[in-house]
Order: sequence, then C-alpha cells, then structure tokens
Amino acid sequence: MTKAQISRNQFIIALIWCILGTGIVTVPAAVAQFTVRDAWISSLLFLIGVCAVVIVTWMFARSFANRSFTSAVVRACGPWVGRILGVWFLICLYVTNCTVVREAEIFVGTTILPKTPEYMVGAFAMLAVVYAVYMGVEVVMRDAEFITPLVMLIAPILFFLSMQHMDVHELLPVLADGWTPVLRGGIVSNFDYALELVIGLQFIVFLRNTRYAARDVAVAGGLATVILTLVTVLTIGVVGPSTHYLSYPVLEAVRNIRVGRFLERLDTLYVIAVISTIFVKVAVFHYAWCIGMKDLFRLSSHRVTTLAGGMLVWCGATVLFSSSSDVQYFISYTVPVYFFVTFLAIPLLSIVAMAIKSKRKRLTTVQDE
Repeated sequence: MTKAQISRNQFIIALIWCILGTGIVTVPAAVAQFTVRDAWISSLLFLIGVCAVVIVTWMFARSFANRSFTSAVVRACGPWVGRILGVWFLICLYVTNCTVVREAEIFVGTTILPKTPEYMVGAFAMLAVVYAVYMGVEVVMRDAEFITPLVMLIAPILFFLSMQHMDVHELLPVLADGWTPVLRGGIVSNFDYALELVIGLQFIVFLRNTRYAARDVAVAGGLATVILTLVTVLTIGVVGPSTHYLSYPVLEAVRNIRVGRFLERLDTLYVIAVISTIFVKVAVFHYAWCIGMKDLFRLSSHRVTTLAGGMLVWCGATVLFSSSSDVQYFISYTVPVYFFVTFLAIPLLSIVAMAIKSKRKRLTTVQDE
C-alpha cells in the first residue's frame, strides 16, 4: 500500500482553516474581554506565537525525519515516558475538539437552527467528520481545498459591504489604557489560537518534502494574522464597545449590512463559511488524534479509532461544556497554560531529548572506534 501524501498547498490551507475555523468567530469576542479599542493590537501579537511555532517546527523537522509528533515523542523519550507525554498530547487534542464541536453546536443553534437540539447538530457534524477522517488524510485535505474558493468568494464581499458602517473613531485613542490589557488579550490570541499550528507536526510525515515545513507554517500563520487583524478592526469599527458584551460580534457586524431595500440578511453567507471552516478544523484535529492513537498503541490503522473517537468527542462536547459561558471561560483562562505546556513544552522537551540521545550515540561510536 502506497503511503498517503499531501502537497504544501494543502498543508498551508489546512493550517489556515485550523486557526480561522473558530478564530473568525471567537477571537474578537475573547480579546474584547480585556480590551476593545486596542483589540487589533492584541491580534497583531498573534505573530509572536506564530514565530514560536515556526521555530519548533524547524527544529522538529531537523530532528525527526518523516515522523509524526506522537511517533517522535516515543522515539525521543522512550516507550514509557514517551507514551505518557503522547497520551497527554492526545488528551489535549480531544479536549480541543470537544471545545470546537461545542462552539459549533452553540453557534448553529443560536444563528440558524434555534429549535433544533444542539446535541443533534453535533451528532450530524461528527458523522461527516468521521467519514472524512475514515477515508484518509488526502480526503481531509481535499475538503479543505474544496471550501477555500467558497470562503474566498464570500469573505471579501461581506468585508467590503460591512465597511460602509465602520467608524474609525471607535478605534481611538490608541493605547489609552496602556499595554496591560493589550498584552492580556495577546496571551489569548497567542496561546489559544497561534499554538494550534503545532498540529502540523502530526502531518509532517505526509509531506513530500519536510525541508519547507517551517516555511509553510510561517506562511499559514502570517496569513491568519492578517485576516484576524482585519476582522478585528472591522468588528470594533462597526460594533464598537458592544463587542465586549456580545458572544458573536463578527456576526452582528455582518448583520448590519444593508444595500438599498432589497439586499440584507447576508449573515447566512457568513454562517455557511464558518460551518465549512469549522468542519475542516474538527476533521484535521480528529485525524491527528486517530494517527496519534495508532502510533502510541501500535494499531493496524487509524480507522480503528475513527468512529469510537468521534462518539467520544460528541459526548464530551456536551459533558465538558454545558453552556457558552463555560466555553468562553475555558478559552480565556484555562487554555493558555494548557496549550503552552502541550504545544510548546512537550515538543521542545522531545527535541532536546533527541539531541541528547544523538550526541550520546555519536560519542559511543567514536569511543568504539
């Protein structure tokens, strides 16, 4: 059986949607809990997290050729410690997917299906995700490619139509409250969203050439930073101080669009784009989880855990988060530390452990000679 491969473009597109899938819905609201007028500066600080992930990816690609992260951590840290760290990583992926699915359930229930039970929305979504993941990484990446033209068509239209209601004075004065709230908002954008780019380490093994992996992560992170900053600027300019109190300020900005007396309610297009990108994000993270299970427990295929894992995510989304306030609190106050340990500390520990292992091996070889 030939090994599945993905192109650099597919890799970049998948990483972008992993960030923007939930980022275009929750980043303005999350950052606005700390600062409103200067939220766009917090969004720009997203680049700090991107640079950290790029460095980790570059070091990882040099240390572990043609290995997924879960396979590499076992090789670097040994079968016991490596598996413990790998299980921690998989738990983080699972909790992340539960969070995203719960966000999607609440979002769809609030916007277009208010009378449909939220758990039914999640069930049908996970069925589609499970099927895509079961078919393999190439299908997941092609799904990401397929929705990209759709989103690229919808997004510019909504952006420019929303600009007619934008008031630049809502962004002034700059840094009136100092840097502290800006930096606190930057922690959310960096550790909650930028570090999710580390998911790319699970897919390096499928790239035809791993030399450009760090560059591809930089491109994806740079584009995501620009888009999130523009969305935040537009949202603050249209919605104003109310951004602090709204769960979906970007949706409210889109709802304000009116062209004459015949063109309105374009928020439906926004919802379609959001649902499509969230589907890709959940599929990518679920596939990464299934591959991790295969690596850690030496399963015959990732398909063994696809359906069971999907059911666990569906159940966990409701059990872990009973309401939108639980999700918002988790994102703002718990995730930064959780992601720092999982997506930065563990990969760096694996890289250092592998470097020490390689150095000892070289010294032993020299002594034997």
